[in-house]
Amino acid sequence: MNMKKSYLALAALLLGASSVAQAEWFLRGTDNNWQADQMQNLGSNTMLADDVVFTTAGEVKFDRWGDWSENYGANGQQNGNNIAVPAGTWDIKFYTDTKDYHILPAEEPETPDAILHLRGTHNGWAAGDLLARIGDTDEYDACRNFASGDGNGGPRFKIDPSGSWAGSQFPAQDVAASGWTYIVANGANNSLVSVTTDLGVNCGVVAADSDGDGVPDSIDQCPNTPAGASVDADGCEVVTPPLSDFRNRSMYFVFVDRFHNGDTSNDGGNNPAGTSASKQAGGLSEWKKYWGGDIQGLIDKLDYLQNLGITAIWVTPLNDNIDNTGSDGAYHGYWGRDFYEVDEHLGDWALVDQLDAEMEARGMKLVLDIALNHSNQDDQYEFGALYKEGTFITDFLQDDGTWYHRNGAIADCGDSDPTTQCFGEWDDPWAFTNKTLFNLTDFNHGISSNSVADQYLIDAAIKWMQHGVDAFRIDAIKHIEPSFIKRFNDAVRAVDPDVYIFGEWYGAGAGDALSMEFLSSANGKSELLDFQLRNNIEAAIAGDITMTELNTHIESRPGAMGGNSRESWQPIFLDNHDATRTSVFLQTTGPVDNGRTGKGFSKALADARQNLGMALVMTLPGIPTIYYGSEQNSTWFDANGDGQIGHDPYNREAMPSFSETSDAFLLIKALADLRAQSPALAAGSYNQRWVNGDILVFERVSGSDSVMVAVNRGGSTSINVSSLSLADGQYNSHTSSDVVNVSGGSAVLNLDANEVIVLH
Repeated sequence: MNMKKSYLALAALLLGASSVAQAEWFLRGTDNNWQADQMQNLGSNTMLADDVVFTTAGEVKFDRWGDWSENYGANGQQNGNNIAVPAGTWDIKFYTDTKDYHILPAEEPETPDAILHLRGTHNGWAAGDLLARIGDTDEYDACRNFASGDGNGGPRFKIDPSGSWAGSQFPAQDVAASGWTYIVANGANNSLVSVTTDLGVNCGVVAADSDGDGVPDSIDQCPNTPAGASVDADGCEVVTPPLSDFRNRSMYFVFVDRFHNGDTSNDGGNNPAGTSASKQAGGLSEWKKYWGGDIQGLIDKLDYLQNLGITAIWVTPLNDNIDNTGSDGAYHGYWGRDFYEVDEHLGDWALVDQLDAEMEARGMKLVLDIALNHSNQDDQYEFGALYKEGTFITDFLQDDGTWYHRNGAIADCGDSDPTTQCFGEWDDPWAFTNKTLFNLTDFNHGISSNSVADQYLIDAAIKWMQHGVDAFRIDAIKHIEPSFIKRFNDAVRAVDPDVYIFGEWYGAGAGDALSMEFLSSANGKSELLDFQLRNNIEAAIAGDITMTELNTHIESRPGAMGGNSRESWQPIFLDNHDATRTSVFLQTTGPVDNGRTGKGFSKALADARQNLGMALVMTLPGIPTIYYGSEQNSTWFDANGDGQIGHDPYNREAMPSFSETSDAFLLIKALADLRAQSPALAAGSYNQRWVNGDILVFERVSGSDSVMVAVNRGGSTSINVSSLSLADGQYNSHTSSDVVNVSGGSAVLNLDANEVIVLH
C-alpha cells in the first residue's frame, strides 16, 4: 500500500499553505539606551523605523518580540553582533523574510526596492530567494546553479513579486534553466529581461570540460568518464544507490519545542501557565515549560536542513500531551494522553500533512518518536489519562489492570520505606518490563497476543503513517514486552515493508549483554541507538581512552550484534537529549552526567574535538544521527537540580544559530553528501589501516567503492599508510585542503592537530 499522496496533491498543498502569523518587530540601539521601539509594518515582509537620530556613532539590533528571545544583528545572523550605525538621522528597514536590512539617510528620498522571489527547481519552489537590485536601476539579477529538475520536468523557474503565489508571478510559463544560470528581471514592470544558461561556477566563464561530466579539465582526475555517468568532485564515476535504504541517509534529531517557533498563535496551548515567556533567560522552572517551537518552525527550516545534507528527520513525539501540568509543560512530548491527535502547541493534522509534502519534495524521510511504553504520570497531573481522538478511555485511578500495569516502580522494593532501593531490578527483565519507569503509567502489553493497549498503539502508529511517517523511534524500548515489539513491527511493516524502526535502550551496544541479546533475538526486530559506541567515541576525543581502544570497540560490534552487517543498521550518535552535550563535557570543569567531571578544554579545542567525534559518527558503520545544534557546537553551562552541568533540561536549549558557514556545519554537510552517494559509507566493511594512541585510519569498502578516513586527536605529524583499497591517483580530502597521492596502495598523510582527512 502506498502511503504517500500524489504529486498533484503535493503541489496543491504547497500552493495553499497557510500564512504564518506576523510578529511585531522592535528596534533597539544606543540611541534609545537599548529600549524596544516598535517598527512600522510596511507589508511585503518589510519593517521600518524612520527618522532615527544618532548624535554620535552607535549600534542597533532587531528584536522580534521585544524580549530579546529572538534578535538579529550584523549580516542578518540570529544573536549576531551589534550593527554599527554612523552619526546622523536614518531610516532603518528590516526584511523579516531574509533578515537583511538597509540603513538610509532620512533626508534623502529613497526609490523603494522591488521584492522579487526566485522560485524554481533549485530551491524546491520555495519563497525567500531574492534577486538583487543592480545599482539604482529597475533591474534585478541572480546567479543560481540549476543542477536538476523535479518530478514535473527539467530545471526551471519563475519570479514571484509577492512571495505568496498570489497571481503576480511571471512569466506565465516556467522558464527553462541549465547549470549555472544568470537571470535579469525588471522590478518596475515585472518582466524577464534575460536568461543566460550553462555558465561557469558563479556564472563565470565556462571552464574547459573535455568529457562533459561537469568537472573542469584542470581538476578532473578521471578525464575520460563515459557520457552521462554520475561523477564525484574529482570527475570520477560513482555508483549512486537510491536513498531508499536508510543506511545512505543522515538523520537529524529535532527537539521540536526548542528548534524554531514558526507560529506564535499556538504557544499557549490549553494551559498557558505551562508556556514560558522568558524561555532560556529564566531559571530551571522556565526550562521545564513550552518555548514555542512547532511544526511550522520545522517547515520553515527545511531548506537549512537540506543544505546540511539531512535526508531523514527524527522529531520528538507530536501526539497530544497532557494539559493539566500546573506550571510545568509536557514540552518534550513524552507525557502522552491521546496518541491519535496532534498536540495543540505544535500544530494540527493539516500541518503534519504539509510537513510530509515539503519533506517528500526534498527527498527526506520523517521519523516519529513514539512512546509505546507509557502514557503520563500515575501519581499527579492527569494520572495516566488516555484518550482516542478526543474521547476519554481510562486513567490509572479507574483502570483495573486492563490497560496499565499496577506492579509499582522499577527499583522500588515494595516495602513501606521509600529510601530502600532494589537496584538489581534495572537489569531484571521481568521488573524492567512489568513495573513502572519512574512514575510513568506503564501500558499492559500482551505476551502471546495484542492487549487492548497494544491494538490502541498499533492503530495510532498506522494513522501517523497515513499522514506521512516513514520510520519510528521507540522510546524506552528496554521497558516494553519484546513480543509486543515484534507484533508492532509486523503490523506497521504490513502497511509499509520499508518502514525503519529503532529504539532507545539506554546503554545499548557492544558490551551490554541484555541489549545485544534483544538485538539478535527473533522478537527484537528493531535496531537500537548505539550508546556504547557513543561513549567510546566521546572518551577517545576527550583523551580518556586511546584511539587503539576505540578501534578495538569498533571491531567488536559485528560479533556482538550477530553479524550480517547488523552494525550498519544501528543509529549512531554523539549528542542527544538524555546526555550532557559533548562540547559542554569537554569545556566545563564541573560535574556532568553519570558521575563524571568535565575536561576543562578551551572552546576552540572542545569544538575541534567535537568535530572529530562528528566525523567518526558520519563515517563509521551505522546510521549517523545529528542532535539539533551539534552542527553549531551548541552549549549551555547551567547546573540542573542534581548539580549536573549542561544536563537535562540544559541539554535542550534553543537552537543557537542557523549559520551555514560554521566548521561543524560544513564538515557534517560534506560527509552527509558523501554518504548519500557512497555504497562504502552506507554498508561497506570496516578495515583499520593505521592506529596508535592518537590516530585512527580506517577504510570503508564496498565492491569498487572505497572511503578512507584518518582522524588525529594529537599534534601535527606525518604517517605512511599502506594496504589501502583506494585506486592509485591523486585525491582531494572532503574535509580539509589536503591533497593526497595514493600509489601501490600506500599514501603519506600529513595530519595537522585535530584534523580529519577523508578520501573517496
